Amino acid sequence: MKRTVLIITLALSFVCLVKSQTDWGKVHDLTIRGIDQLYNLDLEQSERTFEEVIRMAPGDPRGHFFKSMIHYWVFNLTKDEEAYKKFFELSEKVIELCEEELDKDENNGTAKYYLGGMYGFRGLAYQRNGSILSAAWDGRKGYAYLKEATKDAPEVYDAQMGFGLFNYLVAKVPRAFRWILSLLGFNGDVEGGLESLRIAAEKGMYARNEATFFLAQFLFWEDRGDEARKYMKRLLDKYPDNSLFLVTYAQWELRKDNVESAMAIAEKAVAINARRKIQFGDEFAYSVLASCHFAKNDFEKTKDNIELSLQKTENKQSIFNSTYYRLGLCYDIIGQRKKAVATYRLARKADISNNPWEYHSYRLAQKRIQQPPNEIDISITKASNHQTLKKYVEALSLLEGVLANPRTDTDQRAAALYTIIQIRYDKEEFSGVIAAGQQLSALKPPNELWLVPHGLLRMGQAYAKLGRSNEARRAFDAIDDYDDYDFQGRLESRVEDELKKLEGVN
Repeated sequence: MKRTVLIITLALSFVCLVKSQTDWGKVHDLTIRGIDQLYNLDLEQSERTFEEVIRMAPGDPRGHFFKSMIHYWVFNLTKDEEAYKKFFELSEKVIELCEEELDKDENNGTAKYYLGGMYGFRGLAYQRNGSILSAAWDGRKGYAYLKEATKDAPEVYDAQMGFGLFNYLVAKVPRAFRWILSLLGFNGDVEGGLESLRIAAEKGMYARNEATFFLAQFLFWEDRGDEARKYMKRLLDKYPDNSLFLVTYAQWELRKDNVESAMAIAEKAVAINARRKIQFGDEFAYSVLASCHFAKNDFEKTKDNIELSLQKTENKQSIFNSTYYRLGLCYDIIGQRKKAVATYRLARKADISNNPWEYHSYRLAQKRIQQPPNEIDISITKASNHQTLKKYVEALSLLEGVLANPRTDTDQRAAALYTIIQIRYDKEEFSGVIAAGQQLSALKPPNELWLVPHGLLRMGQAYAKLGRSNEARRAFDAIDDYDDYDFQGRLESRVEDELKKLEGVN
């Protein structure tokens, strides 16, 4: 009964256009089929299905809306310029249809619902393309339309996905762009955003899969891995051949340093794509495999998998500087210096505020063009990888050798001490964190200054773990003495979070 009522609600304002000629039940069933085809990565069949929906109900926005979503997801995953243009072209048709209906009836909730959804996804596309202000304005418009749409139809749970995305992402706006929030009149709400996404994931009709996918990712970012995995497992159970879901899960495992698990899942994704003769997502799977081999200090296999990932990537502009830097480093380590230099030169200039990771990798690439890694640099790299695999004895042995080597420079000494800090923290040896942190904070590395304030953060966290709140605050306050270093904005946000935790202690 509820399903029937909801179908009628979504179609109600458009029935007058075609009256009894349209079989709305079939329109709904075809829409669900197209969505399932989309999430099975059968994109061509999905588009044909939505085109059939459009033929059956040309005045209804849903066929046009979901057809545009195919191109949105292609752009979101690949940054393909043609997909970007096609998405916006199709979005204009949805907006035109809905505005025509609002001209006839300003209270048309269905038109407002699809307008809200369309502007919301336009905002996400703008954000993915780096147009932050455009993203904010379209996101705000989408939120407003969805609010109006649900005034008289709160049972349209799909709208909760839009509320959830807007509230969560606004709350996560980087420090450099917080001025935009004053223009929006919003502060965002992490918990409120997650709860709205839960509602859409549990009760939504057309947006359930997308809400589940976004919710799972956001929960993982919030370090709620168990709940994130629950929702991702739901998607994988429903769409076991969706290699993108598999690769996302593999990336999670990698970020949690579960390297063997990440490798097995990524290999499964590659096998599925080979069996189905599709390449969608292959570049991500090979990228995960490259990271796994890098963690194992197998630089030859890392090189091979990065090369495969690059071959599979259609939009070369979407390749991260970190990929070029790592590939160049592998070439250097295995003795292919000419290829290393040529690869380092592929890294693109980036702004330290807007793209801190890209800036960091670009800076390192420029350094390596002039100065190849020596045996000390390679030992530090291997030790960091041992840490990832929790091979702490091997890692510490290498790092102690680095610190004892009279040829170790200040940048290398800082990198070695920072890795020791990370190992001690992993092992909950907080006194060891503090001892290494004190040594690090006494250094003034000329190129890798960022390591010192990041080491102070770990020192502060270690003091807090030991119940020494005042010393923790002093360590956090000492970070203010440093400026213009890599990842500064992100670190300052983390310090804010740590200080808030300490407020609850005393």
